[in-house]
Amino acid sequence: MTLLKRSLGAKFVVLFTLIPILILSACGSSTTGGSGSGTSTPTKAPITVGSKLDPEAQLLGEMYVLLLQKAGYTVNPKLALGMTPTVFAALKSGAIDLYPEFTGTGLNILGVKSANNPDTDYTTVKTAFEQQFHITWLDQAPLNDGYALCTSQAESQKLGGVTTLSQLSSKVSQLTLATQSDGVPFFDALKATYGFGTSNFKSVTKVDYALGFAAVKSGQAQVTECYTTDGSVTTQGFIFLTDDKNGFPQFHPAPIVRDQILQSDPGIPAALNPLAPDLTTDVSIMLQQQVSMKHTAGESIPQAVKEVATAFLQSKGLL
Repeated sequence: MTLLKRSLGAKFVVLFTLIPILILSACGSSTTGGSGSGTSTPTKAPITVGSKLDPEAQLLGEMYVLLLQKAGYTVNPKLALGMTPTVFAALKSGAIDLYPEFTGTGLNILGVKSANNPDTDYTTVKTAFEQQFHITWLDQAPLNDGYALCTSQAESQKLGGVTTLSQLSSKVSQLTLATQSDGVPFFDALKATYGFGTSNFKSVTKVDYALGFAAVKSGQAQVTECYTTDGSVTTQGFIFLTDDKNGFPQFHPAPIVRDQILQSDPGIPAALNPLAPDLTTDVSIMLQQQVSMKHTAGESIPQAVKEVATAFLQSKGLL
């Protein structure tokens, strides 16, 4: 997708230096519940929900907002707050109470390598975040927003019908890879499972993400970096090369919540966890395309996100 795509964690292996954060409205503070009624303590503390910048993150955050409101919570949305370092620092400081994060990003925050097993990786981040940060990971979704290698349908046929990374492995020495710099560490890590990394290609061309597809179309490369929730892959006549040995870490989203807010609002998991099973990779692609179409038609991204998120939750009987 093109709307600020890649601000999520699979896309940035970052140094988590402390970044100045805009002073946000205080979270969890008591507010007056009525006008002169004498009852000033709400039954549920206000919850501040953040998100990263890209439409996928905003969609997830908006769904959390809507579900919490349905459950009776007062919600303060702080969506499109910033990139990973900013949003995670806001959570740790208490400036926000929860936001959607990805398991692969959680591993990057911890400085831990993937076990190439999604359930193991989830257990790792869930346990370590609790111990180190007093932050709880709620249920992860099957949606996987991670790295992949792609080629055009025409190039796949030229290579003998290659559709998996195992099939690609014996051919990489004859091929040129187009990639951004951010993908190189993930592609090099494939050596452990498939026996090849970037150094095994005939050559590697460093290009912006969109230009990688153009490079394959023009014959300057045969394989390009792509993202698993990029709906333009198929519309451009490309295919994902199946990661049949789980060489890439997977990036599954989940709400991550400060333990302190869970103590005051223990109903948060019951409000948010039912969403997880409905969030698949195909669903994410579809919803982002809907946001893109609405934005192209003249709507602001926040408005498009709200409309798409609301319609999706209603279609699933969650609103």
